[in-house]
Amino acid sequence: MSRFDVGGKVVERVDLLTRRNWLWRLDVWPFIVVYGVWLLVIAPTIDFLDASIVLGGLVVGHILVLLFTIWSIDFKCFVQYTKAKGIHEADVCKITPSKFSGSKEIVPVQRRKVLQGSSPSVARDTEEIYFDFRKQRFIFSEDKQTFSKLPYPSKELFSSYIKNSGYGTEAKVVAAREKWGRNAFEYPQPTFWNLMKEHCVEPFFVFQVFSVVLWCLDEYWYYSLFTLFMLFVFESTMVKSRLKTLTELRRVRVDGQSLMVHRCGKWVKLSGMDLLPGDVVSIGRSSGQNGEDRAVPADMLLLAGSAIVNEAILTGESTPQWKVSILGRGLEEKLSAKRDKGHILFGGTKILQHTPDKSFQLKTPDGGCLAIVLRTGFETSQGKLMRTILFSTERVTANNWESGLFILFLVVFALIAAGYVLTKGLEDPTRSKYKLFLSCSLIITSVIPPELPMELSIAVNTSLIALARCGIFCTEPFRIPFAGKVDICCFDKTGTLTSDDMEFQGIVGLSGSMDLESDTSKVPARSLEILASCHALVFVDNKQVGDPLEKAALKGIDWIYTSDEKAMPKRGAGHAVQILQRHHFASHLKRMAVVVRVQEEYFSFVKDWIHHSSLTKVAVLRPRQGVVDQN
Repeated sequence: MSRFDVGGKVVERVDLLTRRNWLWRLDVWPFIVVYGVWLLVIAPTIDFLDASIVLGGLVVGHILVLLFTIWSIDFKCFVQYTKAKGIHEADVCKITPSKFSGSKEIVPVQRRKVLQGSSPSVARDTEEIYFDFRKQRFIFSEDKQTFSKLPYPSKELFSSYIKNSGYGTEAKVVAAREKWGRNAFEYPQPTFWNLMKEHCVEPFFVFQVFSVVLWCLDEYWYYSLFTLFMLFVFESTMVKSRLKTLTELRRVRVDGQSLMVHRCGKWVKLSGMDLLPGDVVSIGRSSGQNGEDRAVPADMLLLAGSAIVNEAILTGESTPQWKVSILGRGLEEKLSAKRDKGHILFGGTKILQHTPDKSFQLKTPDGGCLAIVLRTGFETSQGKLMRTILFSTERVTANNWESGLFILFLVVFALIAAGYVLTKGLEDPTRSKYKLFLSCSLIITSVIPPELPMELSIAVNTSLIALARCGIFCTEPFRIPFAGKVDICCFDKTGTLTSDDMEFQGIVGLSGSMDLESDTSKVPARSLEILASCHALVFVDNKQVGDPLEKAALKGIDWIYTSDEKAMPKRGAGHAVQILQRHHFASHLKRMAVVVRVQEEYFSFVKDWIHHSSLTKVAVLRPRQGVVDQN
């Protein structure tokens, strides 16, 4: 089987290929035959000038074939490879990405020996076949007979996480390091000449150089050389711009802060870059030498303790998020990254405040929260963002189908004109055939002026410079020309078109009526207690932070909220509400809940979000026998 339909988010199809012997490649042996025919048959029978023209055409054709192997992955596979009979005979594989995920690539098939077995006595050597594509590893499964992504321990049962105490032996640590690698964003920095070589084989650039050569043959020396110099200067500036962008990206690294990691039955201090999926670590707020909060080095699941995290680097939301441990969740439930975001510390985010759990069986030595590493490197949330930037379109261009259609329209008239000149020129026996063919070639090539790619790209580059001055990085510059067709913009983030400041107008829905009640003295005491306590406000560095809507509601009803999680009215005869436990907002449930104590009575307050209106509905539930459903 030489083709596998993966059907994933990144890779759609994999084709297995075997390299041809260099002599039997379709860009080698056919041209050896053609050059032999020219040397033995054509050259002796015609004059030198005509033979030179024929040889020039053969050389140009050969060069075009070689260039097409660079421009087209499918053509390269056809010319230099054959379909493999099976996975064990494959040398490389052609990767067809999913829709809107980039272009096809050829990557080598790699093999390594791995030990499989539950214990060293029954372990055996097996061959693992895999390939690396855009910083992700895909492993061949003999059972499924297809490739699948390298698995991470991010979809296990909650019971397995709670029982986990890290790697127990050094052998398991070594095996895990070989499987997942280091926790780092590693990608090579290309040199100027490597990028320049890539730019110089682009179709437009090759066509421009070919046009310049024709002009030189027609004795336009000064203009041709100046144009060639201008082309190289323009490409050099493009290469410099790419190098600058890649240099900026290389500054984004995994935070190498030292963490306490539980390995081989004891706590050891390791760098964040040495973390492995499955490591049990102690994580908390820490500051660097400049006083800034250090970033979380990997995606982690909180086993014990709670933390307040700034996720602005990933979501753009300035409101800190409260993360709680998985204690209390059903042991037979499976972790879901989308559903259980409230338990996960994402890589690249910053912990503003943490509270350890001293009652958990495994104690942390430095007073941090207990967490288990789920994903490292490019598989973390920050790593996925880096992959999006790294493997977006690198070549800034505006050579879209519209410009191609325009050029094709002009080429039709150029071919008609060149055909007419050739026909009339061949009627004159005294006219030089060399000059005639040169004139016809110049007529065709003059349709595309050398300045055209620069004119097409200058708008994109100017836009990129303007965006960079505003602090905006564009991951896909080729989409900038499409912005000229945009009629409507939809903004999802608060703070783009709307302000974070909110004003409390009143309360509706109090007796089934939709009338607005602005006088809080006429609002039932229980409703005020719900508004004052059913929220996610927290204190960071003695400053109250949280959702602007909830802060405005608390201010509007004239209540205060203290750092010991107690809400009380500023004036009046209302009772204080002590928050005992919070169940934070769950998007799949569309609600949040708190367990509170009011004058030695216990209540569960639930707040639902209604997306089709601007209202917030609240309900009061009295728990039976003091048991509160966690949902």
